Amino acid sequence: MKKAIAALLAVSATLSIGVSAFADDLSVRDSGPITSSSSEESSSEGSSSSEESSSSDVESTSEPTAIVFEADEDGIVLGTDLLEPGKEYKFPVKLTIDGANVALTEAHLDVYKISLSHVSGNRMKTFKIEESRDGYYLHVETKDTVPTEELDSKYRVKVTKKDGYDEVFTQEVKFSYGYSEMDGDYVSGLDKGDIVEIDQDYPVITDTQFNKIAKINDYRNVTLAGPEWQFTVNVTDESTKNMLSTNAGIKEVLAKFPDQDFKFFSFPGKPSFAATGKMALDVEDIMDEFDQMYTYRYANGRIYRIKATFNEEDNTLEFRTNRLDNFFVTNKLIKDGTIVSDVENEDTSSEDESENTNTDKNNPGTGASDMINAAVMAAIASLTAAGAVAVKKAHK
Repeated sequence: MKKAIAALLAVSATLSIGVSAFADDLSVRDSGPITSSSSEESSSEGSSSSEESSSSDVESTSEPTAIVFEADEDGIVLGTDLLEPGKEYKFPVKLTIDGANVALTEAHLDVYKISLSHVSGNRMKTFKIEESRDGYYLHVETKDTVPTEELDSKYRVKVTKKDGYDEVFTQEVKFSYGYSEMDGDYVSGLDKGDIVEIDQDYPVITDTQFNKIAKINDYRNVTLAGPEWQFTVNVTDESTKNMLSTNAGIKEVLAKFPDQDFKFFSFPGKPSFAATGKMALDVEDIMDEFDQMYTYRYANGRIYRIKATFNEEDNTLEFRTNRLDNFFVTNKLIKDGTIVSDVENEDTSSEDESENTNTDKNNPGTGASDMINAAVMAAIASLTAAGAVAVKKAHK
């Protein structure tokens, strides 16, 4: 009988050791949410609490295997959708743990450090992880440029242990920003004499598309049109251009003349053409508000007068130019050449302010100027004329 009892005790001890070893193996390999629970706090409880402690140990020792940037509030997906220049995006940050995506929290940053660094392509103005009231976000701010092609960018995300600097994982984030080119099917479907409408979501016209448009029109003048403007010009052998336009106010001009009314017609890409064409600005909506209408171009911190004529039939202001720039119409006279801002003192920095940044909750020339002025004056020769007069509105 004593031998039998001894044998049973030996078997029991062996099973106990085997179960403990199996539990220890699970706590190392399995992954789950990072928690602040401790196995020591539950070790003194009963058998049921011991099982719970085992589960807590699994969660506390699991590690993330990837980082995920979810769609922003407008549904834009980083790496899938084209980002727009001069715009800010905030993508919710999540960590992949045990196959599930969990929101990045302060508890994670107590254990891990997330480093972001630029790898190749174009740097962003801002690319960093920031804490907000409702969680952590990847804050991306693209440069305010007007490229004629989609620009690629690549960043590296590295996650390390804060206590020993051991690397947990590294991954790359690839995405593009810029503007899309005009729909090829739309160009192919044009007939001779058709107005070429510029879709602001697809404002880039390639050199190939320009030549196709020119051929359709027997290499004669073509009318390009956008929001409240039309530009008639020969587009034969023209290079790729970004025809993006906006009616947004120019803040420097508005600040300089707070007591005047304005209507703006700006072309951020400033496309220029080999031939001189006719620009027509639609002013029908301001005719009843402006007693007189004066037309100007704003460039390099100065305001230049444009000699425009009023087309009563179309309610447009018309002038000739070979460069689409920042134009505006106002109800009061402004002296030609008026200086609005000193462009030489403006911030022209384009470096990425967040290259090689870490996410850690604890550390969350006169001669040249003369040449530029000379070039500017030559460029506006087709736009301005001495003694230009205001365009009076047509009274009905």
